[in-house]
Amino acid sequence: MGSERIITFETAVCGKPVLEKQSRFLACGVPLSGKDAINATVQAATKRFRMDKAGQLSWACRLADGTELKSDGGEPGAGKCILEVMNGMNAVDCIVIVARWYGGKHLGGMRFRIYRESARELLAEQGTGNGGQDASVHRS
Repeated sequence: MGSERIITFETAVCGKPVLEKQSRFLACGVPLSGKDAINATVQAATKRFRMDKAGQLSWACRLADGTELKSDGGEPGAGKCILEVMNGMNAVDCIVIVARWYGGKHLGGMRFRIYRESARELLAEQGTGNGGQDASVHRS
């Protein structure tokens, strides 16, 4: 990987909620040790951050061994949006989960922009240290 900047999380963290036309979005990042831990990690984060009543729970993960997985969680295409952001920002050994509580108004394609931006803001905040102690940036 050379001297690429790598973003990962040391502990579970949550971003700032986004409200758009009465729909609420919340992105969370969690360290991930391997693909066998995905289900347990998603369940634990969902409970910890009170995302269990969200209508859509989409996620993506990347591991240092090259494994990339995603789940749309009821919102077709959302997992791909999150994974693209993780690839672009070189986030590894973590999972990013974005929950959406539907507000009753259709968002159209705007919802995918929000999925991307929620993931990007979470990773950028953690990667620069602005969200601070719960994430780290490594150079390899």
